[in-house]
Amino acid sequence: MKKFLASLFSFFSIFILSQKREMAENFSKHNFDKTIEIAKEILKSEPDDLETILMVARAENEKGNFQNAIPFLEKAKALMKEDWQKSWTLLETSKNNFGLGNIEIAKQNYNEALKINGTKNSMKNLKNFGMITGLDEFYKNWKVKESKNIIFHFEKGINEKDIERIVITRQKAFEEINSFFKSNLPKKIDFFVWNLTESFNPILNTNLGFSNPIFSISHNRFNQTPGHEIAHNISFWRNNNVVKTQLINEGIGVAFDQQKNDKLGIAQEVYKKNPIDIKELWKNNSKVNDDILYPIAGTFVDYLIKYNKEKFLKLAENQTYENASKIYDGKIDEMIENFTLLLSY
Repeated sequence: MKKFLASLFSFFSIFILSQKREMAENFSKHNFDKTIEIAKEILKSEPDDLETILMVARAENEKGNFQNAIPFLEKAKALMKEDWQKSWTLLETSKNNFGLGNIEIAKQNYNEALKINGTKNSMKNLKNFGMITGLDEFYKNWKVKESKNIIFHFEKGINEKDIERIVITRQKAFEEINSFFKSNLPKKIDFFVWNLTESFNPILNTNLGFSNPIFSISHNRFNQTPGHEIAHNISFWRNNNVVKTQLINEGIGVAFDQQKNDKLGIAQEVYKKNPIDIKELWKNNSKVNDDILYPIAGTFVDYLIKYNKEKFLKLAENQTYENASKIYDGKIDEMIENFTLLLSY
C-alpha cells in the first residue's frame, strides 16, 4: 500500500510539473487564455500554489482583464512570504492598479517593490514597467497636463506654446477617432511627449513612437502625427481580445493619424517603387520596411472602411486574413486585387 501511495504521489507530482511547464510555455508565447485554463486546472489540486496563482493574475493583466486578476492578486498577497514572491506580487498589483487608473496606488506598489530584493527578472520587469508607465522617479520633473481623455507628460525643454498645441490637437484627435470606434477605455491615455525629433530613444532603448494599449500608454516623438498612437489605444479597447496583424493594425494608425494629406497618392508612389504582395504580407506578417508598409497599409484600411464601415469594425477586432475572408463573404481576394490595381495607377 505504501509503495502504491508513493507511486501515486510521484505520478501526480510529475503531472503537475508537466502542467506548469506547459503553462509557462503558453505564457511566453502570449497564449494567455490557454495559460489561464491550465493554471486553473492546477489550482484544483494545489489551491495555494503561489506561482500558479500569480500566473493567472499575470495573464489576466496582460489581456487587460484587470478585474479578473484582482481575486488572484489578493490571494497572492495573503500567501507571499519570500522576497521573490513579494516582488512579483507587488509588480502585478502595480500593473493591475495602473491598468484600472488607480495611479497613486500603482506608484505605491511600485516604490514598495523597489525596496525588495527580488529576482533578477522581477527587478528588470519592474524597472521596465516604471519607465514605460511614468511611475519611476525618472519622470518626477516632467510637466503634466490633463484633458478630458488624456494625461500628458512633457519632457523638460518643450515650451508652453507647443504644450498647449499638443494638448488641444491630441484631445481633438481622441474625440474624432473614438467617434468612429466607440471604445470604452479603462483609464485615460498616458501620453508621453519626448523632446526628440529622431526615432531612437536612448533612455528607453527603443524607437518612438509606440503604444502599450493594454495600459493605455503612448510614447511619442515631439514631431509625431496627432492621431497615430491614440488610434492604436482606442482601436484596441473596442475589444481587448483583439487579434492583430501588422497590415491592419499599422494601417489603423496611419488611416487615423489626422494628417490631411493625400494618402492614396503617397501610397501609389511608394507602390510603384516597391510593389508588394498585399495578401502575402497580410497572411504571414512578412517583414516590410515601415516606409513601405505604413502608407500602403493606411490606404488599404481607408479602402476597407469606404467599402463597408461595419464590416471593417468587425475586422478590427480580429485582423487576420482568414477572418476577413469570412467577413467579406469570400470576396477579400477580389478586393485586394482591385486595391492593388488602384495603387498601380
